[in-house]
Amino acid sequence: MVIALALGSTLAACGDTADDGAVEISFHWWGNDDRAEATQAAVELFMAEHPDITVSVSFADYNAYVERLSTQVAGGNSPDVVQTDMPFLREFADRGVLRDLGEHVGSEIDTDDLPPSLIDGASIDGVLYAIPAGQNTQTLLYDVEEWEAAGVEPPAAGWSWADFESAGRDIHEATDGEVYGYSDFGGFSDWFDFWLRQDGKSLYAPDGTLGFEETDLVEFWTWTKSLQSDGVVTPAEITTTFTGSIDTSPLVLGRSAAEFNYDSSAPSYHASSDGLVELAPWPTDTDSTGMLAAAASMYSIGSSSDHPVEAAMLIDFLVNDVDAGQELGVVRSMPPNAAVREAIASDLDGANQQVFDFQESVAELMGEAPNAPPTGAGSVKRSFTVIYDSYNFGGMSVEEAASQLMNEAAQALGD
Repeated sequence: MVIALALGSTLAACGDTADDGAVEISFHWWGNDDRAEATQAAVELFMAEHPDITVSVSFADYNAYVERLSTQVAGGNSPDVVQTDMPFLREFADRGVLRDLGEHVGSEIDTDDLPPSLIDGASIDGVLYAIPAGQNTQTLLYDVEEWEAAGVEPPAAGWSWADFESAGRDIHEATDGEVYGYSDFGGFSDWFDFWLRQDGKSLYAPDGTLGFEETDLVEFWTWTKSLQSDGVVTPAEITTTFTGSIDTSPLVLGRSAAEFNYDSSAPSYHASSDGLVELAPWPTDTDSTGMLAAAASMYSIGSSSDHPVEAAMLIDFLVNDVDAGQELGVVRSMPPNAAVREAIASDLDGANQQVFDFQESVAELMGEAPNAPPTGAGSVKRSFTVIYDSYNFGGMSVEEAASQLMNEAAQALGD
């Protein structure tokens, strides 16, 4: 029996081998209880097919997971199978804590039915460090009842940032100031990146340097903070309580009527919210939404794993097995395997069907997955939130905040 626990230091990082040849491997990921339940069911199927392999699983929310994993890899004690994401992939790869999965492609891991763009995005300098666990894209999740009660037209493809602002003001006024239009998105580097992409720029250039100017950041932060005055976005005292965990979301808590996130988070919003949550594409004033078809998360193997073959077998099963796909649904967004996606389509319902339908509807609006960001991107992501929080509370001017971010980013990226 495998027990799902909160990520803790008592868990073995690398697998063990019993005297009878049985193998135990560890598998750590981030997520909530819904993802844990689905993942556990898929792991149980894997162990039923491979009775000589026991999988010890563990999960935590994103911030706690990253903190713990960073500590583990620093001590050379990473789990066998690790859930990774783009901001940390290159950093971990450069530190030598991830195995080259190319050694297992064609044997334990089959990539034939996976999108080449996602495989390329998980490769660094020709070395494959991860396998996509799901394909996601960016979305605006909104409370249908709040929008309808305010008499506001629901967001749809082709809406503009002016439409966005107008809807937010109308919702705030219709609720007598109790509900804000949107959760403030200024403190998240991901959303800054997609805002930049609408204008042909990006957070990082292909060579790993910053892909924007300090003036771009000043413009973005000046704009997002200005949206607070009319109730378009949540004020600092509400925004700062959002830890990244869905249960602290202003949308879930009824303080905002919409917020940006990845579509893979939709099941969690449905599980945590009393109202009906729908998905909409990003607003834009250009020919691009900035939305990308990217890896929602990825599976990697720790370089210190004593059982890389068994770890690779687990990854292949989670990504390519139809039965596993039916258990996992879209808890890590759309299955990257086309055959699995087709097999589960008729069995989806509720939030899972919603994510599937949304990605189908915006397929032509999404660009291809970007390359892995440079080493230090994880630090930049954290600095972005911390500095915006200080600026948001009046601790510094927007010029000072942007300058500090540029300086900290340069240090983190080694520029």
